[in-house]
Amino acid sequence: MYKEQGNETNPFGESLAKQIYRHILKLIIEGKLQSGDKIVEEEISKTLNTSRAPVREALYLLQVDGIVERIPRRGSVVKSFTQKEIDDYLKTTVHLIGFGIDQSSERWTEANQKEFRGLFKEVEEAYNSNELVDFQLRSEQLFRYIIFLTDNKALIRFYDEANHILSVFAQVQMNKETKVSFYKELSSFATAILQNDCAKAKVHVQRAIEEGAR
Repeated sequence: MYKEQGNETNPFGESLAKQIYRHILKLIIEGKLQSGDKIVEEEISKTLNTSRAPVREALYLLQVDGIVERIPRRGSVVKSFTQKEIDDYLKTTVHLIGFGIDQSSERWTEANQKEFRGLFKEVEEAYNSNELVDFQLRSEQLFRYIIFLTDNKALIRFYDEANHILSVFAQVQMNKETKVSFYKELSSFATAILQNDCAKAKVHVQRAIEEGAR
């Protein structure tokens, strides 16, 4: 059975620093930390009941991935993204999901279709409740389910890394107008997936991601 990202216990045998990395990333995606905000090592270590050493390592990993930047006399802050960076991650994410659609096309059992419908129902509920952050997170899980079905751990890693930055940007950019257009394309994507129409699904996933990040 599929487990949402962040609900797994130490996936892939991750180090403590990598788990802290994901904790900080979740704070950014949920809007609790925004572009330009300082990330205080002491606060993170107290919240997670750990020493500051793995927190520093996690911040270094976030810096390497381009999510955090270190500024002299300020410390680590959430990075602002250039349009080129956003475009690069957008294209990469679209290609990875497209590859996932092709690779998972023979894996759509009745049980998997039922689980996918359940995930989309959660997206619908979040959309109707006007909880923007929850809607974004639920939508991302719908895409990630496609990647999960490939049973390709390398693809899952690459997708997560590319999608992290795109999710951070989408969280900042999405408004009521883009939410409506994104949901329209997402619904068409889900319908195409359940009809096993890979070509149409790839068209709508590209449109959805472009709408979500514009």
